[in-house]
Amino acid sequence: MKLVLKPLTTMKEMVVDILLPKFCLGCGREGRYICKNCEVFLSEIDVGGLRYPTVMSVWEYEGIIEKAIHKMKFDGCYDIINELVEKAFEKVEFNLPENTVITYVPMWPKKERLRGFNQAELIAQKMSRLLSLAKQPILEKVRDNRTQVGLGPKEREENVKGAFRCVIPDVTHCRNVLVVDDVYTTGATAKECVKVLREAGVKNVWVFTLARKLRI
Repeated sequence: MKLVLKPLTTMKEMVVDILLPKFCLGCGREGRYICKNCEVFLSEIDVGGLRYPTVMSVWEYEGIIEKAIHKMKFDGCYDIINELVEKAFEKVEFNLPENTVITYVPMWPKKERLRGFNQAELIAQKMSRLLSLAKQPILEKVRDNRTQVGLGPKEREENVKGAFRCVIPDVTHCRNVLVVDDVYTTGATAKECVKVLREAGVKNVWVFTLARKLRI
């Protein structure tokens, strides 16, 4: 898939690059967060097309990818998202129906305000532009569960149970939904989101994440 950037987008990125130069998280070279030489060290996950399985991730959550996502989430470098999504689109074939709606895993409002953004929403926004599909907030977080870090698979499932709800009373126009997040660990969060959407009446639900943690 060849990406065509609009002139205004390209100009904006050029200005950002001048004011806030990017350095490769692998070798330190200026220009990109992951340079062409360091791309060879990324561990890709071979899962085929998005039709099967229902969940797709592009890279293993380790090394440079882990550094990039950590820097994006905790150092506020959310512009890393553009680069990662564009790289992902070079690897993934999206076979989605034209009426698919892209949504994302929501954050607890207070946590989102503290961070300043929801990385899952920004990933969904970028994908919406590249795929020419509508982006819509369909899920809402209704309780502030404790962090999933350090919890085992069963604990994670219990921790997110009942944490989300569908905010759209009528999902007839959302029969096909792609749920986007940054990292898939045990799948507890993704499964809970899928469950809520299906119970609301969404027929087909897919999950896409940039990275997947294979060793828990």
